[in-house]
Amino acid sequence: MEENGYQKLGSVLSTHFFKYSLIPILVVEVALVILYFSINAYISRENIEVLFADAKMHSQSILRNEAQFISDKLSEVSRLVSVLQKEHELLFANPDVCGLPNGSPEFRVAPNGVFYKTNKVGASLYYSANTNITAKKRHKAIFTEAMDVGFKSIVDINPNIVAAYFNSWDDMNRLYPFIDRVYEQYGAHIDMEKYNFYYLADKSHNPEKKPKWTGAYLDPAGNGWMLSCVVPIYHGEFLEGVTGLDITIESFVANILSGKLSYAANMFMVDGNGMIIAMPEKIENLLGLKELKEHVYEEAILKTVFKPESYNILTNNSPFASHFKNLFESPVDHAELLIDGKKYLTMKQMVVETGWKLMILIDEERVLGSVYLLRALSDKIGYGAVGLMVLFYICFYFFVSRRIGRFSDTITRPLHELSDQTSQIAGEASLVSGIDTHILEIHQLSNNFVNMDRELGEREKRLIKAKQIAEASSRVKSEFLANMSHELRTPMNAIIGMGSLALLGNLPQKERGYIEKAQQASRDLMRMLNDILEFSLMNSGDLELSQAPFSLSEVVWSVVCSLGPEARDKNIELVVELDSTIPQMVVGDQQRVGQLLSNIVGNGVKFTKEHGKVTISVVLRKTTRERTIVEFAIADTGIGISECQLDNLFTEFSQVDNSSTRKHGGAGLGLAIARQLVELMGGKIGVESEPGKGSLVKFTVAFVKQGEA
Repeated sequence: MEENGYQKLGSVLSTHFFKYSLIPILVVEVALVILYFSINAYISRENIEVLFADAKMHSQSILRNEAQFISDKLSEVSRLVSVLQKEHELLFANPDVCGLPNGSPEFRVAPNGVFYKTNKVGASLYYSANTNITAKKRHKAIFTEAMDVGFKSIVDINPNIVAAYFNSWDDMNRLYPFIDRVYEQYGAHIDMEKYNFYYLADKSHNPEKKPKWTGAYLDPAGNGWMLSCVVPIYHGEFLEGVTGLDITIESFVANILSGKLSYAANMFMVDGNGMIIAMPEKIENLLGLKELKEHVYEEAILKTVFKPESYNILTNNSPFASHFKNLFESPVDHAELLIDGKKYLTMKQMVVETGWKLMILIDEERVLGSVYLLRALSDKIGYGAVGLMVLFYICFYFFVSRRIGRFSDTITRPLHELSDQTSQIAGEASLVSGIDTHILEIHQLSNNFVNMDRELGEREKRLIKAKQIAEASSRVKSEFLANMSHELRTPMNAIIGMGSLALLGNLPQKERGYIEKAQQASRDLMRMLNDILEFSLMNSGDLELSQAPFSLSEVVWSVVCSLGPEARDKNIELVVELDSTIPQMVVGDQQRVGQLLSNIVGNGVKFTKEHGKVTISVVLRKTTRERTIVEFAIADTGIGISECQLDNLFTEFSQVDNSSTRKHGGAGLGLAIARQLVELMGGKIGVESEPGKGSLVKFTVAFVKQGEA
């Protein structure tokens, strides 16, 4: 608490205690809390890095194993189709030596012209309506029945393979399992060379004649979205057809991609161009795609139908395309992906058998869940500690505040008593008595005040007595000066009067000069006597200012006229500059204003050399509702005053130097009286001067407006 800018001692003690005791403790506690959270954050970051690195290494290992597993599964299919390739090429080389495993087949021509097999044993057979069924073609439809044994064995034994087929160059299709009403499924005509499961095995696409894997396509046989491993069947250098094994996307997802992985990771397969081959439901939800597994066949599939471009993770319009493209092109096998504000670890691994890429998505929260839980628990503990600390400091603050209050009362109470006593010291009677306290320093202070009060009382008595003597002496001096000045002024007025009368007569030039000099000396002496009398009145406090209306311009011109003879004797030009905005009449002490101007202008004339100039400037500086502020400026071209001499210029009985006193005369009271008169009239006075260039005296006077007097 402050009173008039001062603090109370109790407040100072409390402030210092809190500042240098409680605040440092609080700072230390806050620093410890910050350190706790910093260490907790650091440990969490380190744990995250370690777990993340371990998860990447572990997941990469799993991904390699899964890719190898898938590659092995697909390699098995490739080997099986290679076995069929050998068998079928042997069959076409020796068509007459193979038996019929299902007996003689029965054929019929459908209403749409399709030649097809009617007995539902083994594989179904379809011949395009555009193909002319000659005896040779009918014979091929019969001897290829030998393919059914291999087809059936492979499809029935391998759970991943859903169909086996042979497509000939002349648009014949043999497929196991049997397709009922095959002429409706395929339609009247199919052009085998328009389907990827055929042309990918031809010489231009597969000159090595090795197994080839297709991308995902819509199966014309009605099994939905499909993958095929195909091989060419050559008779010599002639391509008789293509044998293939089918894996549906549904079976691929169910049998290969649906295994449970660490961290609840999910895998999906893409081909070398970024087209999604197969993905489980979790990946569908994350990428916003629906896996194409089944298809409602409303009409025959007359050419290869591929998956839409939206399933190409490198070129679709999803926000993830650039991420997967960078991952595909980068030698690094992992990257982070942000989906709906959640971070996922994305990894890739090549499937050697097909050149496809097995991708894996891992939710980072699954990997770092334990770290996040531990950090959350640590944060809760930290926040709890902060809450307890705040509660403790609130209680501690009130406890310490009360203790500090009592402690400060112990110190300040005796000081208050002593302060009350010392503030009432007045007159001759002593009011200070000893303070009852057990604090040594305050006890000593109290005794010192008692002794000081006693000493002050004695000194006060001596001072009062000395003051009375000095006042009496001053009164005597003032009375003496007043009486002396009065007695001297009477004969001086007579001398001046007689001299003036003598000058009216016809005197010789020499005698006239003597009288004029006597007149000048008399006027100087009279001015000095007036200054002494004025100074005496001011010192005694008897000087009072009158308030009466008068013309300021008349006062100025009166002063100029009175100093005119002296100025003319020295050929000094007196210039008057009166502001036209100054009121015609002002209210103030006309005599004192004239005396003030006379002293300052007289000094200017006295200290200005012959043929010099004294300028009197009067300007209206400011006007208010009650007052008119007028500034007077008296500039001369006299001897000037040095800067070091300006400090003593307004001191009583002070001259510029002794030589000036001897040369120019005066008692050194003119400017001292001028300063006191200016201050009495509510103004200020100042001097600017430079030796050899003259002086400028400025002062202001506050006149009462005539209507307010």
